[in-house]
Amino acid sequence: MGSCLSNSKACCWDSQSRTTVVEAPDVEDEENREVDGLPVFQEYSFEQLRLATSGFASENIVSEQGERAPNVVYKGKLDGQRRIAVKRFNRSAWPDTRQFLEEAKSVGQLRNHRLANLLGCCCEGDERLLVAEYMPNETLAKHLFHFR
Repeated sequence: MGSCLSNSKACCWDSQSRTTVVEAPDVEDEENREVDGLPVFQEYSFEQLRLATSGFASENIVSEQGERAPNVVYKGKLDGQRRIAVKRFNRSAWPDTRQFLEEAKSVGQLRNHRLANLLGCCCEGDERLLVAEYMPNETLAKHLFHFR
């Protein structure tokens, strides 16, 4: 029975449907390095992200969650060029700074052209923010559940 399952897996997956997730290399000079056309994961300052989102302006809000997950996603531009999405978490969502940074960095090392890749994070004071590639066609939830 195990071999039958293995055979069915092999016939269902062809070589074109497989994608690889590339792990970004450790780089000492991270400023101008890129992996697959994306900057290496880095920590941003709160000020950089505030400027990128025009002070977290309401017109830059892409997605808001309800009471259960009061996180807001903003669109913005880093240095006036790269379009980004900045997810600003509720202050109580990540009370442990070390855990937030470790998890963000581990996810930020993964790169795939089919994903909105994580570009960086910010962890200053009570602020917890994630920076990802901006995808301009609304949120996945809006497409799946036809939200307006």
